[in-house]
Amino acid sequence: MVKPLRDRIAAGHPWVYDRALAGVPSGVVAGDVVTLVDETGPLATALADPSSPIRARVLDPDPHAAVDGAWARRRAQAAAARRARDPLLVGCSGKRLVHGEGDGLPGLVIDHYDTTAVVVFDGPAATAFWRPRLLDVIAGLEAGLGAELAHVWLRGDRKERSAGTSVRGDAPAEIVIAEDDARFAVDVRAGQKTGFFLDQRENRRTVRRHAAGASVLNVFAYTGGFSLHAALGGATRVTSIDIAAPAIAAIEHNLRLSRLPVDTHERVAIDAFEYFERAIKRKARWDLVIVDPPSFAPSERAKPAALKAYDRLVTAALELTEPGGRFALASCSSHVTEADLLTIAARPQLRMRLVAGAASDHPVLPAFPEGAYLKFLLFDVG
Repeated sequence: MVKPLRDRIAAGHPWVYDRALAGVPSGVVAGDVVTLVDETGPLATALADPSSPIRARVLDPDPHAAVDGAWARRRAQAAAARRARDPLLVGCSGKRLVHGEGDGLPGLVIDHYDTTAVVVFDGPAATAFWRPRLLDVIAGLEAGLGAELAHVWLRGDRKERSAGTSVRGDAPAEIVIAEDDARFAVDVRAGQKTGFFLDQRENRRTVRRHAAGASVLNVFAYTGGFSLHAALGGATRVTSIDIAAPAIAAIEHNLRLSRLPVDTHERVAIDAFEYFERAIKRKARWDLVIVDPPSFAPSERAKPAALKAYDRLVTAALELTEPGGRFALASCSSHVTEADLLTIAARPQLRMRLVAGAASDHPVLPAFPEGAYLKFLLFDVG
């Protein structure tokens, strides 16, 4: 084991990469609980994943910790209690209760939609470790929230296209959540991520504060998160673009749920680049343009192509932004850094207004920059 690892773990970094280990003992399989050691002795209790570049995830800095059901309950209760006292979550019935490493529960994500919890295991090691402890985790969450979770739904593996399973009750076909005075219908069985992009909450609120009297273009709109907040903020007209026709149809549903007019909101199911090309030809412009694409870089190998795609998006979006308007760019890929986006956005007509990340229920450890996956940049356009 390399020497700096002890300092990294002591600082709170939860991942141990393959290059940091001298080797993995034979017989260790994904999901095993192991003790990390170096030449001076034990370091921490960890979750092993021998076939992954992340060979181990730190469960507890105590190398002698008993990571049993009681341990899982305590961690989950602390995570839920943090949400219960978070003023930024007031008025929101959709929130993340467990954010993996950020809550000391590596490889586990649990989102809360009204009375339903949606569970995601990050890979086979996390599945093997957390599945037998899941009921303890749920009990801890309920203790921290002071409320019972009527339904617990385990999402299936998207790579294997496996269906989800019920842990408790049966997940409703549609759940309507509140985000301030916006309302969104959520499909926790088949929707993106766990059903909704909860991590963009504060950035949606930012868009709302900047939308009064503005025309707004929301590209990669999904079910209209930014769009609805722009409308609630006083936008004069909103255009939402997404390649998925069901997502575009869901925007109208969400507008009606939020008691917003549908006739001032244009909704187009089309590829973003194709729409940009058409809009540029007709010299269309908006006061605020929002570009929030899906992850273009699921791996480090994909990063060069992703950066080219972001560059194309920025160039096209700026052609559609009114001088004196504003432009927002987001990236949800941990492989694309804030510095990468700022390099792409280094253009003389842009002035930085805001740099932000994920919402407060998606905590990031200071020693774990890999956890800061979401970037949201807002610019004034000169």
